[in-house]
Amino acid sequence: MDTKIVKKKSKLKFVLGGLGAIAVLSLSGMYFSSQKKTYNVSAEDIQTDKVTRGKFEDMLMVNAQTQSLKSSFVNVLEGGAVKEIFAEDGQMVTKGQPIARVYNPNTEFSYMNQETGIMQQISQMRSTLLELKNQELAQDKELLQAQNDYNTALQNFNLQKRLYDAEIGKKTDYDISVQNLTYQKQRKSIVEKGYSSEKNSRSAQMSAINTSINQMDKSLQILHSNKNNFLIMAPASGRLSSFTISVGENLTNGQSIGKIDLMDGYKLVAKVDEYYINKLQNGIKGVLDNNGQEDEVVITKILPEVKDGQFSAELNFTDKKPENLKIGMTFGVKLKLSADTQSTMIPKGNFYKDTNGKWVFVVKGNKAERRNVSLGRENPLYYEVKSGLHEGETVIISDYADLKKYEILTIKK
Repeated sequence: MDTKIVKKKSKLKFVLGGLGAIAVLSLSGMYFSSQKKTYNVSAEDIQTDKVTRGKFEDMLMVNAQTQSLKSSFVNVLEGGAVKEIFAEDGQMVTKGQPIARVYNPNTEFSYMNQETGIMQQISQMRSTLLELKNQELAQDKELLQAQNDYNTALQNFNLQKRLYDAEIGKKTDYDISVQNLTYQKQRKSIVEKGYSSEKNSRSAQMSAINTSINQMDKSLQILHSNKNNFLIMAPASGRLSSFTISVGENLTNGQSIGKIDLMDGYKLVAKVDEYYINKLQNGIKGVLDNNGQEDEVVITKILPEVKDGQFSAELNFTDKKPENLKIGMTFGVKLKLSADTQSTMIPKGNFYKDTNGKWVFVVKGNKAERRNVSLGRENPLYYEVKSGLHEGETVIISDYADLKKYEILTIKK
């Protein structure tokens, strides 16, 4: 049987066809990959605005609340359960006025034990002091007796000597008087030496004991004073505020349960977003809006502690204070962060939270194309444009949450 011969040309055509298909697919992939992702949006679902150029105010709007210029905190000196309350929040109080009483039986029992121990020590030391004084009295008597016995012996000696010299007295009486005088003189010397030595030692002991008694008395006074710590008193005169304790509530040592507003002036305290913590500083001025009347204020203190994304700044009035100020009133304050400049600006919008100010959609006709931009400072109304946008251009400023993965938008009316 004859064998069919396959032509080489047919095989070549097959190979070339496959290569052609691969090339077509590659070109198609390159074409589609080079196409920008497009998305259709309704004009009603987006918000647009113009890029403008003009005076940019580098300022910050905050709400500030009036507080007393100076305050004194009411702290718990001795912890315990609230037994009695003598004052109310908002009440005017005077320094030293009782405002509450706490009770702690364990601490009370401890104080009683300490007081008993101190009084026992004082009693023992006073007994010792009495013994030393009795010893001093006995030694005084001994010294007095020795001195008297010596004087008697000296008188007798002088008498016996005169009699003996006159050949009237007996020699034995004279010898006895000499012997007795010598004895009394030596006895007096020994008593005097002992008295001097004992007196110095006793004096040192009595001085130390008196010092200890004084210290114990002071400790006792402090203990009595500490027992008074169960009574919470106003540390200053003024208006009691932030005072909200209840009977039976347990308080701890050092706990702050309120404050006394001294009523000697007012300050403003503003809560500011932590974004501005490095931009605010003492001396920055602002304007307070008081029912259409403007009053100048200045930042006097920055409290850098950040809580719930905010920190506090204290402000004072630079000139006159508004009339009829009351603690707790809230005012809008415009703070001037730097001098005004001529800048390109876009209105603030929700787009920023999705782009961090790095890109926006720029509208041309019925299309909007993604463009990289650089934004700088901001105020309550505008972002400052550093690059990427020009005056008169239109941008989408609404939310980009559903648009982040697209590069071109087709806007349908």
